[in-house]
Amino acid sequence: MSRRPLRALAAVAVVALLVGALAGLAVAQEEPPFVRGEPELDVYVPDSTVSPGTSTDLAVQIANDGDVQAGTDLRRDAVTTARSVVVEVRNDGSPLVVETGRFAVGSIGDGAVRKVPISVRVPADAEPGTYSLDVRLEYSHTFLSAPRSGVVQDRTRTLTESISLTVDDAPRFAMRTVDTDVQVGDSGTLAANVTNVGGETARDLSVELAANGPDLALGETERNTARIDRLDPGENATVRFPASVRADAAAESFDLTGTVRYTGVDGIRDAHEGIPVGLRPRPEQSFSVALDDSTLRVGENGTVSGTVRNDGPTDVEGVVLAVGDGAFVPRSPRYAVGDLAAGESAAFRFRGEVPADADSIPQQLVLSTSYRSAADTERTTREAVRVPVAERREAVTVSAVDPQFAAGEDGVLRLDVTNRRDVELRDVELRLAVDQPLESEFRTTVIPSLAPGETGRVAFDLAVDGEAPPSRYPASVEVGYTDPDGIRVTGDTATVAASVVESSGGEIPIEAGVLIVLLVLVAAGAWWFYVR
Repeated sequence: MSRRPLRALAAVAVVALLVGALAGLAVAQEEPPFVRGEPELDVYVPDSTVSPGTSTDLAVQIANDGDVQAGTDLRRDAVTTARSVVVEVRNDGSPLVVETGRFAVGSIGDGAVRKVPISVRVPADAEPGTYSLDVRLEYSHTFLSAPRSGVVQDRTRTLTESISLTVDDAPRFAMRTVDTDVQVGDSGTLAANVTNVGGETARDLSVELAANGPDLALGETERNTARIDRLDPGENATVRFPASVRADAAAESFDLTGTVRYTGVDGIRDAHEGIPVGLRPRPEQSFSVALDDSTLRVGENGTVSGTVRNDGPTDVEGVVLAVGDGAFVPRSPRYAVGDLAAGESAAFRFRGEVPADADSIPQQLVLSTSYRSAADTERTTREAVRVPVAERREAVTVSAVDPQFAAGEDGVLRLDVTNRRDVELRDVELRLAVDQPLESEFRTTVIPSLAPGETGRVAFDLAVDGEAPPSRYPASVEVGYTDPDGIRVTGDTATVAASVVESSGGEIPIEAGVLIVLLVLVAAGAWWFYVR
């Protein structure tokens, strides 16, 4: 073989070896041989101060500062990430009560920080000082990763760290409602007691209350503020706020939130927020109206009487009843009852008239009860009651007594007048009106008084035209009277019938008979005197 082919073959072999070496180097660079390490978790509490008598939400921070123990740093995340991390905070014999259970937070990578919320309740009698809580961490991670050989080693670890919480002695506050005169549908004053339950003095306190719903207002808005100069430890003070409750609100407890801003002994301005306060308003003031008697009748004056009762819950002043518009027209629409204690009743009586065009059916009477509440505000309630109304009747009835007359004669028309009312009528006046063929010269007469149901008799002169044909002729009687209230009433006009019969021609008129008798007497007297 010549040397030229041998040289070519050698060159090819060298190139192949170089390509293989470069490929192996590339593979070696793409796949590091191995890495070994683990996560290192630490626990911190940035805000570690709590107060007695509170339940505080704390943010526990878990930081991971992973450690690569051997191998290339290019794949450190593979062995420094903590996976499936579960956190559990436990009490370490301290008076603090942990209210949060186990908490899963997922994975925490190298250099990452994860926040875990926990709730810690501090008893009110906890002594100020520093207390420890155990934080137990459970997680898994990859300890060794060797991609070339396909070897991976995972581990599960349990780690317990300790955190410190400080129970401070700074001012803190409790609030409670001690008095209120606020009723549903009314306004008043809410008195709240503020107590410094901390261990240090607070100065220049600003106490704010905020309502947590639309049914309660503290003045013009949903929040209001009061001030206290100073509160020493254990000292309390009472602050007052204007309050009002909507009329359609339920008489239940309302939630409020208190905030106390103060200056501590170090001169730093601080605040105690989220203080729960409750308010239970009194039920809405109510009244009961009961009708005892009604003498209402269409077209007449009558009375409506009854009682009004203060159903509470508080005493009220200046109670006034008023009658609304309706079929009953009172002489005075307002009746002053006066002050009424809770549970007390008072009588009332309205006098008035039912118009003549009203219906004789039960009518609705709207009574408004006005009063001044304990907060000295004027309020009004309304209640509708049913009032019976009797049928219309004539107050005075007129009937003729044997009203028969002969044509061409003069006579007397006698009338019976009866009081149909249940009260006395005075100055009962009757006016007679007749037309041809009847005529009367004296057409007015008066009965001084008629008791209920009493009948009086009056008489009018009556002349009948001699040419009047036999028939029944009307005579109208207009009636007027004065009722017990002194009101002059014009009643309906009554109509009676006068019967006219034919004159008897054979009969001697009374006047002629009297004249004949007189003539006979004169003649007899003259004869007797002559004989003597």
